[in-house]
Amino acid sequence: MKQGNVTRRNFLAGSAAAAALAGLAGCSAGPSGEKDAAASLPSADKYPIDPDGSDVQAKWTSEEVRDGWTRYTNPDGGAELGVMDTSKIIQVDGLAFKDLNGNGKLDFYEDWRQSVDDRSKALAEMMEWEDCLKLMWHGGASGGSAVPGGSSDPDDISLVEQGSRAGVSRLESDDESYASDISWINKVQEACEKSSYGIPYLNSTDQYQLFGIPDNVTLASAMDKDVWRKAGMWLGRAWRATGVRCELGPQVDVYSSPIGCRLSGSVSEDPALNRDFTQAFSAGLQSTWGDDEATDDQGWGKDSVAAMLKHYVGEGCSEGGRNDHSSTGAYNVFPGDNFNAHLVPFLDGGMKLDSKTEQMASVMPCYGIAYSEDEKYGENVGSGYNKRNLSILRNAGWDGMFVTDWGILTSQTYGVLDLTEPERYQKMIDAGIDQYGGGFDMEVGKEAYKLLQDELGEDDALERVRESARRITKVMMDVDLFENPYSDRTAAKEVLESTAATDFGIEASEKTIVMLKNKGNVIAKGGPSGKPKCYVPQHLVTGGGFFSATPAHFEPALPVDMLADTFETVTDEVAAEGTGTSTNFMTGEVSTGIFQESDCTRLGADQLADCEYAIVRIGGPKDPNDGVQGGSGFGMAEGPVEYLPITLQYEPYTASTAREVSIGGDTLADGTKENRSYRGKTQSASNLSDLELVKSTREKMPNGKIIVIVETTRPMVFAELEPYCDVILQSFSMQTHPVDQAYANIIVGKTEPSGLLAFQQPKDMETVEANDEDVPRDLDCYTDSEGNTYDFCFGLNWSGVIDDDRTKTYKAAPLTKPETVEI
Repeated sequence: MKQGNVTRRNFLAGSAAAAALAGLAGCSAGPSGEKDAAASLPSADKYPIDPDGSDVQAKWTSEEVRDGWTRYTNPDGGAELGVMDTSKIIQVDGLAFKDLNGNGKLDFYEDWRQSVDDRSKALAEMMEWEDCLKLMWHGGASGGSAVPGGSSDPDDISLVEQGSRAGVSRLESDDESYASDISWINKVQEACEKSSYGIPYLNSTDQYQLFGIPDNVTLASAMDKDVWRKAGMWLGRAWRATGVRCELGPQVDVYSSPIGCRLSGSVSEDPALNRDFTQAFSAGLQSTWGDDEATDDQGWGKDSVAAMLKHYVGEGCSEGGRNDHSSTGAYNVFPGDNFNAHLVPFLDGGMKLDSKTEQMASVMPCYGIAYSEDEKYGENVGSGYNKRNLSILRNAGWDGMFVTDWGILTSQTYGVLDLTEPERYQKMIDAGIDQYGGGFDMEVGKEAYKLLQDELGEDDALERVRESARRITKVMMDVDLFENPYSDRTAAKEVLESTAATDFGIEASEKTIVMLKNKGNVIAKGGPSGKPKCYVPQHLVTGGGFFSATPAHFEPALPVDMLADTFETVTDEVAAEGTGTSTNFMTGEVSTGIFQESDCTRLGADQLADCEYAIVRIGGPKDPNDGVQGGSGFGMAEGPVEYLPITLQYEPYTASTAREVSIGGDTLADGTKENRSYRGKTQSASNLSDLELVKSTREKMPNGKIIVIVETTRPMVFAELEPYCDVILQSFSMQTHPVDQAYANIIVGKTEPSGLLAFQQPKDMETVEANDEDVPRDLDCYTDSEGNTYDFCFGLNWSGVIDDDRTKTYKAAPLTKPETVEI
């Protein structure tokens, strides 16, 4: 650590020519300057300010960081600065500032003592239209690469050098990759530091799970705001430490359609539950929490990550439950006239956060068309083009950053296919979008800006793109990118190895497991007496996420060491090598020696005769097609398409009561409307073997106590499964440790189950077909052999049906509109 002691000459070394100051009406003290009276700050007309002379003593200190940059620390809670080039530091009033534009003076937007609102406005007013337009792209990534624009070379930062200033990194911050994450983002930020305005790079990420913290749809079952806040806090700390300043989430769509393909990425079917989750999780993410508790909310600070709520609005109402990444899932429908209920998580949630950051920093519109023949919900175009619906948030007083979902200019062009890319971009800007997600194409942008000038005139067109530049740079300033965009691997290692975080992962997992059935109190405090024998069959883990090449393999239902103190365990025999094959989605490479169900030899009835218990782990019914067969690509479907039902049961299902004529549909070449009905079609789950494993275990152990762990991605029809089970533990989690430990702690009676259903479980598929896609909690629910109905908010503990403050709160009738904003 060294004390600052530099001269004016030192500060001016390497400076560029002076730049003009844009006018500013007024200013107020920023978060870092709250200890000083606003009146003591320079007024806007005093800028640019010359650095101190050599006679002024520096108040700051500095240190070189292992990753190649230098940290400057100002006193009394002042800003921490980070630079690669130390000549970028100048001193004013004894304090250190960054000379971002290299003019050798302190400009208003460079003064961290001023408010971020005023600073972002001042910067935007300095910029010409082309400078603003370069900010209005949020680049993509390809195949897990962290490269903006999708380059396969991690050393290629050419788009950054061309002006790209935002993009998504999908490198996960674990023990193996975080150092390369940091090396990459620091290289990107160094290139930005050399640019004319010194505008940094807003690195974002899709949500992924760390520390064993369950994903959002699983967390919903805790129905506990403090759990949600801490989940956002710990995940945000890890992302921030490794160079991410914005989460592309959380996804908070109200999934009132139980067959929705993307339901497992969201929260629940209930507007109030999604609202409360949004308030708490986003608060945990965006605020810096000094002592990890809700009592020490420091607002925007050193651990803050911006939340980008998605997908606005109505994705949970996709007709047929289909995936809106393809045009086959382009239509969100509202047969129950319940559109306004789907605004609740955004207006009552995102704009009313449980933190000093107050509101979500950003919002991502969904792909789908909020469809109505009379255009009641705006023009029948994708949500990134729907001016009516985007304006609802603006009219409610939200001034954050709108970022489109990826590819709506080039692939998910729903309702605007006949427009050129520049025309789409211009329409998108006119609708209120600030950044396009998924690319960086200034040629398209320039053509779009000409169209904007033709529409608005030169002055108003410039004002419009400056408005977006202001919103974008405000988000950057809120997460301290202008002050210190660099990451420190030593600090990241400390966060990623936090025992407090992993302890919370186990705690959160325990609170999200729902006990649906407990016949004869098989699960009770303290667990079974003695050390009974327990069958723990192997289950086939198919591996994978969408881009994963992880091969299928067998694992016992739970690690036997977690059960060793309570049970004597036996399990099945697995072949030394698999006999199946697997194809890597990304490369097309075929691998052999992959395990499949036939590679496991199950124990027989004779071998299980002295077993009192069995613990079986299965997945809920997995639909193989997600409602569509044929076509290709994530955008417009190509080739013949067959629409199919999405099944929530294992056995074959024929949709004899489905809607005869679909609500949404494209206009065909002959002028008629396409009918996407799947009435009369049949579908079967791809994992019928999971149900068969439970049934065969019951047959082999007719008097045994069968404990079934079922991990689901949607609600399911329990009628096929429940009669064969003594205990059912349900979770959306698809992780191993620490959720394995959480399951084990509940089964052995160490932890009392407390999770509650965040979705209704239907009695049959007919009630699913009768569901209005936009109306939550309108199913007839399954009732089991113990007389318990698997309704929203149901769950068991050691004493029976849970009845507490959570159930009293969330069992209220579903909200049909926002409560805090008049629509």
